[in-house]
Amino acid sequence: MVPNSDGLPKYVVNFEELTEPLKNELLDIIVGELKYKYPQVNTHCIESIMENIISKLPANQYEDLKKKIYDFVYKKIEGIQKVEGALLDIPPIVKSTKYDFIYEKDVFLTGLHVDQSGWKKEDLYHLEINKKKIIKNAATKEVGEHKHFNTYYKVNANTPISFIFENNSGNSRETMIDLEYIEGVETTIIPQPPPVSDDEYWMDMIKNPWDITVVVNWESGNADVDLHGFIGNNHVSFANKVSNGMYLNWDYTQHSDNTNPEILSVDMNHGKSLEIHLRNYNGVVLNDPVSVKIYNKTATGKPKLLKEYNVKLHNDTRYLYGVCTIEIDTFTISDLKSNITVL
Repeated sequence: MVPNSDGLPKYVVNFEELTEPLKNELLDIIVGELKYKYPQVNTHCIESIMENIISKLPANQYEDLKKKIYDFVYKKIEGIQKVEGALLDIPPIVKSTKYDFIYEKDVFLTGLHVDQSGWKKEDLYHLEINKKKIIKNAATKEVGEHKHFNTYYKVNANTPISFIFENNSGNSRETMIDLEYIEGVETTIIPQPPPVSDDEYWMDMIKNPWDITVVVNWESGNADVDLHGFIGNNHVSFANKVSNGMYLNWDYTQHSDNTNPEILSVDMNHGKSLEIHLRNYNGVVLNDPVSVKIYNKTATGKPKLLKEYNVKLHNDTRYLYGVCTIEIDTFTISDLKSNITVL
């Protein structure tokens, strides 16, 4: 751990990513200096290591590498420390409540404070970014608590930071949350594939062999519709994209800047049936039905549309809504009315 000029700790990790192009002599310098001193390495020691490395890098071709090493060790996060609070009124119902923080610039999360009235031991909360829970199943505390992030967690601009409260007790209360962050100076934009709505184009892009594909598309906006497939005990979704000849080939978290479909494909699995479910992952209300198209591959290799559903998908995030069951050998398709509770 290296003391930073602003008084905050900085962790030096993954040296091998920077030193891989170097000769063994450079690696020996770093390992030798850090072997018995980590994590109590001070800034002076780091500077000494840097001087030794630089002396071994006289050639011009290593200038970029020197810059990467400096940027890695001395990286300075520029921005303003801020806190944004929110007050959630939790109704006396067993359900989850979500609140999204969204920022126009990149931010670096530094901490989270949670307090509440009406404490019950059964209740939990999560902090989720891009479907990844960086805080998962945290128990609420009777007197509140503060979670400090030892390393800053970067979140790109316009990415929802979701606080999710699981009111398992069904007790009513107010929950107070303070999200602490450094507002950065940059706006990172993740490039998206060009918007293409032609199903055949997307199926031509599938790399794995397949007999059946399911293509799901929905209206423009921030809604995140998730496609789930089940064959027996095998399950594919955004969390597990491959399972025993079943593949989730594409998963999109919104349709604000694209109209790209989610596609699930199945290879082999003869004598079995495929169940298709949908979930409104982030609970955004959909005005139009969700399109679900089922294709099989003909002898010529071209897709043939077997059936299309227009599903009125509810915004309740607790359920996987049943769409249909597909017999893989005969391509017989029947409606599926049952739902699966996930929360």
